Amino acid sequence: MILMKDKRAIIIKTPKLRKIRNNFRDLWLKATSSKWNNIYDRRRDMLFRSDGSRITISAFSPSELAQFRNLQSQEATLRELASRSICMCVTCGKGEQDMVYNKAYDAWYCTECYGMERLNTQERAKLKIRKLKPCEEKAIQSHSKTFL
Repeated sequence: MILMKDKRAIIIKTPKLRKIRNNFRDLWLKATSSKWNNIYDRRRDMLFRSDGSRITISAFSPSELAQFRNLQSQEATLRELASRSICMCVTCGKGEQDMVYNKAYDAWYCTECYGMERLNTQERAKLKIRKLKPCEEKAIQSHSKTFL
């Protein structure tokens, strides 16, 4: 397991290196997508008979159900890996920009989204809404600390 520092920014200024970075990101996301599509097709095939009629999950045997749930789990894991990787912003999904890591959320943000979240958090901290329940105020303070 790799432990990252909080708020780590990866910024590449050289155009050629940016192009290489973006191509590697695209390649990795395409490979992930291809793997996800294969798993999805296998799971979908389990839901239909050869004549095209649909099989309900309740009609699965215990081993088929376990296999079906395993495929669902693999799909979710791949989707989570892609969305939380440095290859794409967890907020907007862009992948061609420099990224900033936020340890509290274990996610990468593009510099634009991170900046907007930071400004939004600063504005909320200034306003300090008075009619909050203690648990809500604590949650907002905890969220604010990760971006300030």
